[in-house]
Amino acid sequence: MLLMIAVVALYSITSLNDKYAVSKCKYTGSQLTFMMAAGTLFFLLFTLPLSDTTFTVCPQSFLFIGLIALSKYLEFAMSAKILIDMSVFELKAWLGITLFISYFADVFIYGQDISLMKIFCIILTAAGLVLIAKESKKQVNYKKIAIPLVLYLSSRLIYGFVMRSAEGYISSTMTLFWALVILALLMLPSAKPHKMPKESPEGLKGMAIVLGCKLPNAVGLLLENRIAAESLTNFSFIHPMILVVMFVTGFFNRTEKYTKYSIAGGLCVIAGIFGFQAV
Repeated sequence: MLLMIAVVALYSITSLNDKYAVSKCKYTGSQLTFMMAAGTLFFLLFTLPLSDTTFTVCPQSFLFIGLIALSKYLEFAMSAKILIDMSVFELKAWLGITLFISYFADVFIYGQDISLMKIFCIILTAAGLVLIAKESKKQVNYKKIAIPLVLYLSSRLIYGFVMRSAEGYISSTMTLFWALVILALLMLPSAKPHKMPKESPEGLKGMAIVLGCKLPNAVGLLLENRIAAESLTNFSFIHPMILVVMFVTGFFNRTEKYTKYSIAGGLCVIAGIFGFQAV
């Protein structure tokens, strides 16, 4: 649980930074993906001497690297489209849907004991998501972002399954490292990083802020990989837990206008998350 809280704290910073990159800096999906890959790679380089660098040269290792590269591309390219019309709060709420798939994967694939109380907590979390989505329909054009949202949710599932399955072939650190190398190289021509400071309203300052926030992102990814290797469900709970942080900070700072539906939905999500961990 403490490891999950640490990841949530780190990712809360990067989630707000992603919103800043899209809404203020006006970065495109390819630019955001390139900065994520290149910036995170820079900080990961310093961790390699202390990390497990297992890399078995076999088809499975290369497949896992390719899937993580695809997962990260979808995550950042689709989030750039989604966050134009949807708040970070709502996006983290939708990620909770992956809880069902992850939990039953842990049960039927990885042999975890089934728990009716845990299923109830997942249902409670889902009920909160429905309330939030019900209110969000008045503000978000879901027809416009339906496909990007599905691809974004799929990227999280791909990431969790790969990190759970890669053990024995390639370490999670090496899988992530080489996937980010591939992403950075693929995005380089379309991102045109040398032009980004001139084209962005935030200029060089915005680029420095976005890149600087890749340090907590790198640390968060390493810790998240450890969680995913142990439990897909706990991995899937990370982003709904970020929702709790967004909900509380937004409520007290009055940065979000919550209606009775969103407040009730947020409380249900909070109860479901902490109830699941307590069972």
